[in-house]
Amino acid sequence: MYAVPCPLCDAGLSSFPSWLSIFPHQSIKQDLFQVTDHAALYSLNLKMEDRKTRIFETIWLFWAFHLVGFVNGIIGPTLLDLQQFVHASLTQMTYIFFVQGAGFIVGILLAFGLERCLSTRLIMTCSLLLGCMVNFALPWGTVFYYLAIMFFIMGMAKGLVDYAAMSISNQLWPGEKGAPFQFVTLGAGIGAFLAPFLATPFLSNGPSSGDMFSIDINNHTTQPLVCIEEDQSKCNTESRVQYAYVIIGILSIPPVFAFAHYHRKRGSEPLMSYEEFQHTERGTYSARNYSFIALLFLFHIPVFGIILAYGDLLTPYGVNIGLHLSKSHLAVMTSVFWGCFLIGRILNLSFSGCLPNFVLLCLNFVGVVIACGVLIGLSEKYEVGLWMGTAALGVFTSPYLPMVLAWSADYVQLTGGIITASLVASGVGEILVPFITGQCFVAYGPKVLMYFISGTIAYEIVTFLFLVICSRGLRKN
Repeated sequence: MYAVPCPLCDAGLSSFPSWLSIFPHQSIKQDLFQVTDHAALYSLNLKMEDRKTRIFETIWLFWAFHLVGFVNGIIGPTLLDLQQFVHASLTQMTYIFFVQGAGFIVGILLAFGLERCLSTRLIMTCSLLLGCMVNFALPWGTVFYYLAIMFFIMGMAKGLVDYAAMSISNQLWPGEKGAPFQFVTLGAGIGAFLAPFLATPFLSNGPSSGDMFSIDINNHTTQPLVCIEEDQSKCNTESRVQYAYVIIGILSIPPVFAFAHYHRKRGSEPLMSYEEFQHTERGTYSARNYSFIALLFLFHIPVFGIILAYGDLLTPYGVNIGLHLSKSHLAVMTSVFWGCFLIGRILNLSFSGCLPNFVLLCLNFVGVVIACGVLIGLSEKYEVGLWMGTAALGVFTSPYLPMVLAWSADYVQLTGGIITASLVASGVGEILVPFITGQCFVAYGPKVLMYFISGTIAYEIVTFLFLVICSRGLRKN
C-alpha cells in the first residue's frame, strides 16, 4: 500500500477559519490520516466541499433572518408616527399587533404546506422578495385599513422566512442543532437592534394636531403627547417614517439573489449528502412523547409575544409615565432592548459549547425574574431603573425559541411538524400577548405593561417545569 498525496493535507486545516468550529461536524483531521486510496480521498474531498457549502448557506440564512428582526423591531419606535399618518386612535393601532400575528401564523402554515411540493429555497426566495416589496409599499398609504393589510402581509412574509430558515438549517445540520440554530437566529437579533436606529432620524418629536397623538387612558382621560426638548424651536413635527421602511426593504434584497442561486444550483447540481435530510423521519411516539410535544406547544405560545409586546409598547409607556421621555429617547431605549437581546443570543451561543442547554435555560430564567422585579419596582419613577430592567429583559429573554427546540431534540425526533407546531404556537402568542397587553394598556394605564409581562414569564417558567418533569426517562426513538 502506497501513500496517496493529499493536497488538503499540504494546504493544512488552518486555511479554514477557526470560528467555523462552532458548527457540529465529525473530525476531518482524523479522516485525513485514514485516507488509503483514491476513492476514499475523493469521498473526503466531497465531504469537505459539502461542509463548506453548508457553512456559506448558513451565513446567508443568518442574513435572511434579519428580515424577521426588522419586522419585530420597527413597529415600536414608529407606532405613534404611523398613528399620526393614518389618523387613527391608539386602540385601533393595537389591532396592528393582531393582524401581523395572524399573518405570521398564515405564513408558517403556508410554508409548511408549500414545502411538500416546492423547493424550500424557492420558498425562501419568494418570501424574502415579498418582504422587500411590502416594506417598500407599507408606509405610503394614509388609510388605517391599508396599513393593517400591509402589516398582515408583512407578518406572513416573516412567517414564511422564519419557517424556511429553520427548515433549511434543520436539513443542513442533522446532528447537534444548538449552535447552528442560535447562529441563524442571531440575524433576527441584529435586525431588531438596527431597526430603531434606522427609524430615529425620521421620527417626529413635535406635538400633534388635534387628537392624532392623544391616548385614552384611565376612563378615557386624554393625555396629549408633548414635544420634550430643551429647545422647542428644534422640534421636528414632520414624520418621514416611510423612509425607514424603504431602507429595511433595500437591506433585505441581497439574500433574495443568494437563495435564487441556491435554488437553481440544487436543481442542476444536487448534493446527495446535502439533500438526503430534506425529509426528517418521524419517530415512534408514546403517550409521554405526545404529552411532551403538547407542553412544548404551550411553552412556545408566549415565548416571542412577550418580547414583541414590550418592544412595541415601550415608547407609549415611556411617554405616558411620570418620566415623560421623548419618542427619540425611547427609540434609543428600544434599540438597546433589542441590542441586549442580541447580546444574550451571542452569550448563549458562546456558552453552548461548554454548558448544557438545560443549565443555560435555568440561568436565563433566573435572570428574567430579576429583570421583572426591577421593572415593576423601579421603572415608573426612576429612568435608570427602566434602562436596567429593559436591558436585563432583553438579555435573558433571548434564547428560548432556538434553545428549547435544541434541548427538546434530546427527547423527541425534531421533525418539520414539531418545528411548525412550535412556530405556530409562537405566532399565536404574537397575536394574543401584544394585542391583549395593548388593550389593557389603553384601558388601565401604562403600569399594566410590566405586570402583564411578569405574569406571562411566570406562565413560561411553570410550563418549562412541566416539560422537565415529562422529559424524565424520555429518549427519542
